[in-house]
Amino acid sequence: MSAALALSRRGLRTAVVERGAVGSGASTRNAGFLMRGAAENYEAAIGLYGRELARLVWRWTEENLAGLRAEGIGALPSYRAVPSCLLALEEEELAELTRSQDLMREDGFRVGWMSSGEDAVWRHGRPLGGLVNPDDASINPADLMRLLASNVGPIFEHQEVFAVEPGARAVTLRTAEMSLSAPRVLFCTNAYAPLLFPGMADLVKPRRGQMLAIRAPGLRLDCSYYANHGYEYFRQTSDGSVVVGGCRRAFADVEVGYEDTTTPAVQSALERFARERLGLKAGAYEIVARWSGTMGFSPDGLPLMGPIPDLAGEREGRVWFCGGFTGHGMSMGFRAAHAAVAAMIDGGDNPLPLARAARGPGAVLGAQR
Repeated sequence: MSAALALSRRGLRTAVVERGAVGSGASTRNAGFLMRGAAENYEAAIGLYGRELARLVWRWTEENLAGLRAEGIGALPSYRAVPSCLLALEEEELAELTRSQDLMREDGFRVGWMSSGEDAVWRHGRPLGGLVNPDDASINPADLMRLLASNVGPIFEHQEVFAVEPGARAVTLRTAEMSLSAPRVLFCTNAYAPLLFPGMADLVKPRRGQMLAIRAPGLRLDCSYYANHGYEYFRQTSDGSVVVGGCRRAFADVEVGYEDTTTPAVQSALERFARERLGLKAGAYEIVARWSGTMGFSPDGLPLMGPIPDLAGEREGRVWFCGGFTGHGMSMGFRAAHAAVAAMIDGGDNPLPLARAARGPGAVLGAQR
């Protein structure tokens, strides 16, 4: 949706071809965090990517939220202008977050720190401290998708593309019911790219994330929280329920692929985590929903943008990909889509080229999530 907006506002005729219904995948099944940063904390990101790229990514995520606010998300009922807090539950992460705070201030970011609080986390969860992104927000992602889609057209839903055929003058997409031709095509398919382009199997890997929603009388959270280096995350919604996600680290070998389901092991782990960190007692809360979504992980944890490699008959860079958000599409997708459009149409700067991952083993670092 973000890419279509960017294209149409350039005056270009734009169409969206959607395999299912708009937002039927992880675009509406995520936890709704609109937070600054990537999977790792700032100090760790500098170690992985270098300071210049880490600073750029953090700025992008700020610009991502600013762009969505300009689209009007602040008027949506589920929008909450609530800080996010990276919790330190162990001494090692406390030291990393403390150093991250100093580095972020040096690089001009507005950042805060929590040593205590009055909500359920600080009363029951025993955190050692927390780095605060004071200008973050959260939202029901389905509301966000509906807003973006309302400004895009035409959208062809339930049209799974099975063939991409570059020609002399245009690229043709084929579905079971229709064919469309265009001078350029941008695939924003995230985890699902390898199903159409097998050569991308090493570049974007499907990883399942699971969540649940809890309702408990009197439960209060003053921030949206990340814990255990982002492996667990939870926030309060506009109706008072709390969304809890993560707990995939212990089950990483099975939380892969495209199967859209929840599993007893991960769901039980999420409940244990919620009870421990929120002080919930048996019988004092209700699980009101359980769900999953398939994320697209890149080799180094950062988005991928650029011409799709090894597409037969295509040597002119007319077929591009934007994705591989590694669980942070809400924080990066809008801004990355605009950058991909600018690079594809204008030949502008692309700081996160897909080619960096396509160079083969050893070209990038291992994904962190």
